[in-house]
This record gives sequence, structure tokens and C-alpha cells, in this order.
Amino acid sequence: MRIEIRARHIPLTETLRTHCERRVRFALDRLSDRVKEVVLRLEDTNGPRGGVDKACKVTLRLEHGKELTLESKDTSLVAAVDKALDRAGNAVTKAVGRAQRLAGESVRNAAAWDFEAEPALS
Repeated sequence: MRIEIRARHIPLTETLRTHCERRVRFALDRLSDRVKEVVLRLEDTNGPRGGVDKACKVTLRLEHGKELTLESKDTSLVAAVDKALDRAGNAVTKAVGRAQRLAGESVRNAAAWDFEAEPALS
């Protein structure tokens, strides 16, 4: 999983970069084989005036070409990153589950019905 972090109108400090990378890995670690690329765009929309203006936009590219984009805004950049990545983890889980249902390869059914391990009924 490739992680790219871009900042606009804010300094991208090493502390902020480290926090973002850790949060991405925490939110998407169990699904990292399904996620090919994560792009975080951090932005301060109205500069020094304050308010709910720190935005984190997350773009996820999944294994079969599907792309998900989520955005979160908050008064602090760390909170915006945390909210966006929590939502991203849920969105990827939902997208992967939907793809499995459509393909007919439910993880639950595959584990419960291992036909090769069971003896044939006569």
C-alpha cells in the first residue's frame, strides 16, 4: 500500500506526516492487500481566520480499479485526519464486502462450507 500525503496552505511537519502515516496504517492495515494507494490531501481553507476550516480529503485506489474519496473537516487538522481515516476504513470494508457478495465469494460461507474437507454423503 502506497501512502502519499500532500499539504496545501499549511506546513507539512514531520510530526504531522508521521501521525498521518500511522493513522492510515491503523485504519487500513487489515485491508492493506485490497488497497493499492492512499492519497491524503490536507488543507487549511480559510487561513488564519480559524473555525471549522481544516480539511482532510482521502482518496483510496482499490485492487480492482475502484476509487473511493472521502472528506472530513474540523477545527484541528489531526481531528480531521482521524475522522476521515475512520470513515475510510468503514468505506473500504463496505466496498470489499459488496464486491465479495456480487462475486459470490462470501468469506463466511467459504469458511463454513469447506467441501473438500467434508466426506461425501452416500
